Amino acid sequence: MVSSSFVGRDFWVCANVTDTAACASVPCAAVSQTRTLVSGTYDLASSAPDDDDPPDLIGANLPGTPSFPGIIEIVRHVAVGSMGHVYEGKRIAEDGVLQGPERVAVKVLHTRLLSMPDVAFRFRHESELLASIKSPYVPKLFARGRDAKKRPYMVLEFVDGVALSDLLAERGPLPVLEAIEIAVQICRGLGGAHAEGIVHRDMKPENTIVGGTREAPIVKVLDFSVSKSEDLELTQGGVVLGTPAYMAPEQARGQPVTPLVDVYGAGAILYEMLTGRPPVDGEDSRQMLLALLTEEPPPARVLRPDLSLDTERLVMKAIARDPKDRFPLVESFASALEVLKDELEAPAPSLPSGRLVFPTSSRRPAALLEASPSEPEGPTSERARTTRPPPRGSMNPYFGLGVFTCVALAVVLLVWLFKR
Repeated sequence: MVSSSFVGRDFWVCANVTDTAACASVPCAAVSQTRTLVSGTYDLASSAPDDDDPPDLIGANLPGTPSFPGIIEIVRHVAVGSMGHVYEGKRIAEDGVLQGPERVAVKVLHTRLLSMPDVAFRFRHESELLASIKSPYVPKLFARGRDAKKRPYMVLEFVDGVALSDLLAERGPLPVLEAIEIAVQICRGLGGAHAEGIVHRDMKPENTIVGGTREAPIVKVLDFSVSKSEDLELTQGGVVLGTPAYMAPEQARGQPVTPLVDVYGAGAILYEMLTGRPPVDGEDSRQMLLALLTEEPPPARVLRPDLSLDTERLVMKAIARDPKDRFPLVESFASALEVLKDELEAPAPSLPSGRLVFPTSSRRPAALLEASPSEPEGPTSERARTTRPPPRGSMNPYFGLGVFTCVALAVVLLVWLFKR
């Protein structure tokens, strides 16, 4: 039995995967519209955002907590997803003294999902995971609670920025240095999660917020709702959660999830930032799954020829189909990207004409630059020309003159002897 589906366009679930070829060949009409979780299923259509669950907290006040005191006034609605609404909140001090940020984000579970214990549990579990991650690249969790309708909510660090997916839709492939810097920060955020035994396993541009400037982007990794922790597995054996376009092959096969699936996810995001498309492409989940399990992604330089060989080598290593061929840690991937970024930012050396220049790296050949024909004459160039040894095989002009003189004298002597 195989079931697969999307939330929106790209959240995909496959249950009881035993034959990947059969899974890839399931006709669209037979695709089940249920998502399997720990102890039950729920209808995807009812979990999608609709007009029956509008944002209703604007203007409301939420209480603070002993560790995060003050009233939180909901100022505006920011976004909506399959799990809930996100609002911007403004903290108001009750005693006139406010410690911590004034501006916060409040994520509230959809009302209709309260009756689905698995979903509500996953929402609470995400808040617990966020509380344990200590990384500047993951939003901080300040408080948790329930509103007047008993809906759980999280109070988070407010992040100014846009989803990376929206950024790519607007701009297309990014400049190499900007893409590398965003990827480095994604890896650092994932590294903070891995340090706590947490695997994200659904990295994609939609779960990445980018703020700051093009020269100095600020990145935050979002949505740990399907993350796996060492002490709790939220899915049954054979159930796969993730997004096919950015999912590691072993994850799609239902094999045990390790931090290497996040290495692949970060590499897949970098691949799209550089080339304009994810490593796996297709019109639907069947085509993407089949390509993921049977085809190699096109080399990055095929899609963007101006990339350096080193850039292509790093991104293709991160998305290797065999986990053993990838970077062993997201931190090692980040370090390799930082070294590459430094090399790409280094200015090219200035090479004076007519001088032998030795390479600064054994990977680069030495270059011998001949003097330009339009170079003005000067003492240095004249001295170099007069002291340079003649090329091998060339004839000395004085030697030729001597040979000519000897031959002429021999002819004159022969004529004189003949007349005698």
